[in-house]
Amino acid sequence: MIGLDVGSTTAKMVKITDGEVIFRITGTHNWKDLIRGIKDDEIISTGYFKNSVPHKATLTEITAARYGVKHYFPYADVIVDIGGQDTKVIDIRKNNFVINDKCSAGTGAFLEFVANYFKIELKDLGLLHSRAKRIPDINNTCGVFAISEMISQLVAGFSKEEVIAGMHYAFARRISFMIPEGETIVLIGGTVKNEGMVSALRDILQKKVLIPREPQIINALGALKYYS
Repeated sequence: MIGLDVGSTTAKMVKITDGEVIFRITGTHNWKDLIRGIKDDEIISTGYFKNSVPHKATLTEITAARYGVKHYFPYADVIVDIGGQDTKVIDIRKNNFVINDKCSAGTGAFLEFVANYFKIELKDLGLLHSRAKRIPDINNTCGVFAISEMISQLVAGFSKEEVIAGMHYAFARRISFMIPEGETIVLIGGTVKNEGMVSALRDILQKKVLIPREPQIINALGALKYYS
């Protein structure tokens, strides 16, 4: 059996062999590369396109996240799943959740927007954040308003690195409003690989924030664990 998470931007496949979690990641449109030689009745799918791919069964991203996180952190209070198109905050204790999917401001798409503005690779945002000496106060994280804020701060004398750090803090503040009180917060999703954003969120929350070794595969792992 495998867990297959076909999200808005990436597809992830997970299997467990001799107790070891084995995974592969590719672009969403290349999901077929992940299941070559695998029968339909061996696939448990989740994600945006869970019903569009071959599968034995499907489950929601919320359920998949809970089971995936439990594999690594059985006593977590809250899960924050920061995806490309939405952010989900799951309160495990109360068995409820909230989703931000009305605006890109609290999603990976927003950070991609920032990277595109500065004509840099998305993966470089965290490194540039670490070089910032000051953090400008940025409030707007939506579309043209974000561009206006970035330009204003650059004109005011802040460096590219500092403006990127400011955008990370603005992003993190927006997400923090969704997070309930809890002692242990687990971050998952591809966006969590951005160390600058994680640093800002840790600073704002002042809570114990945990991250799995490979945060991008947790929902695929959860799909597999749920049915195994």
